[in-house]
Amino acid sequence: MAAKGVSTTAQPLESADYYRLIEYLERDKQYRWALFCIIACTMGLRVSDVKNLTWAAILSGDLYFVDEIKTGKQRRVKINDSVRRKYLEYYDRMGRPELNQLVFLSKRTGRAYTTQAINYHLRRYKEKYELPVNRFSSHSFRKTLGKKVYEDHGKTEYGLMIVNRTFKHRDLQTTERYIGVSNNDMEGVYDSFQFK
Repeated sequence: MAAKGVSTTAQPLESADYYRLIEYLERDKQYRWALFCIIACTMGLRVSDVKNLTWAAILSGDLYFVDEIKTGKQRRVKINDSVRRKYLEYYDRMGRPELNQLVFLSKRTGRAYTTQAINYHLRRYKEKYELPVNRFSSHSFRKTLGKKVYEDHGKTEYGLMIVNRTFKHRDLQTTERYIGVSNNDMEGVYDSFQFK
C-alpha cells in the first residue's frame, strides 16, 4: 500500500520505451516477462485477465474474446500477425508448454502469478532498464496502448473515441484522464488555424 498522499495511478510508457523494454527483456532471455508486456499492451487487458490466459487462448486464432473480470463485460480482441509471431516465438523459446497451461504460471506455487508478484518483477525491470516513468505497474501497458492509439490518430477526438470504445469507458473525459491527456494537449486545438 502506498503512503498517504502518494499517487499510485499507473503511467503509460512512451512507445520507444515500450519497445526498448521488450528488446532488453528478450536480450536477457526474460521471455515470460516480455510476453506479459506484449499481451498486456497489445490486447489492452488488465492484469487480472492476463494472468489467467492459457497458451491455447493466445495461440488459437486471430480473435480472442475475453470476459473482463473487473467489469464483467465481454471484449473482442484482434491479434495481428506480428503479435501472433511473437507469441509463437516465445512459446518455442519457453519449451512449448502444454496448451492448457497458464502462460503466467509460477513454478514455485503451481498457480498463476499474483498481481503483487507481477508488479514486483516489473518494478525490478523498470529500475534495471532505467525506464523514464515514475508510476510503473502492470496497468501501465493498458494505458500505453490507449496513449499510442490516441497519438496514432493525431491526438484527435476521434482517437479518444477509439480508445473510449476499446476500453468501454463511461465518457470521453474518463478516457482523457486515463491516458493522461493534459489541458495543454486540449488547448492545442486552438493552434489549428494559422494565417500568413
